[in-house]
Amino acid sequence: MLADKPTPNDGKPVFNKKVTWFFIRLFVLFTIWFVCYTLILLPGRKLDKPLTNFITAGVTKVINTSSNEQLGWVADPVRPCTHLTKNGNAIFDIYDVCNGVDLMFIYVGVLFLLPYPIKRKIIFSVCGIAAIILLNIVRIAGLYFIYIHQRSAFDFSHHYLFTLLMYVLIFYGWWLFVKKSKTYDQGQVKAA
Repeated sequence: MLADKPTPNDGKPVFNKKVTWFFIRLFVLFTIWFVCYTLILLPGRKLDKPLTNFITAGVTKVINTSSNEQLGWVADPVRPCTHLTKNGNAIFDIYDVCNGVDLMFIYVGVLFLLPYPIKRKIIFSVCGIAAIILLNIVRIAGLYFIYIHQRSAFDFSHHYLFTLLMYVLIFYGWWLFVKKSKTYDQGQVKAA
């Protein structure tokens, strides 16, 4: 009876080949992204500058709409950042590293490695990127208010709390992608 029980060493692979292949492709994709981003996109701020400017404009709009403050913004001519300004003085900086481009790549990269229809991947990619940008605008506006009104909580909020919220959004997007896809696939099988 003991010989009939399957063991991890009965000739079957311990790891699922599809899962292993997914993580190998993920590693290769992230390596290519890191190299291309570092060597091509980062030095000239080809992607970061317009994205940071767009997010800064959104943050300014949110702050001006939700408070009595009237802020402006200006791009820094030397450093990779923008400044929120009040009465011509820079009061809050938004750096390129805060624009969320890496989060967008991680989100979309994982979607495109999953075995689902390309149309579904494109729809979820566009919606996910829009959600990441919108949440990032709200995140940075929230960080501004924390910085102005409760500076002692700024570092924790910036490095942990709001970062965690951004990753929760990404995992939620992946979960919706897989969950709705299973429902969609089951519906297709039943109809056939």
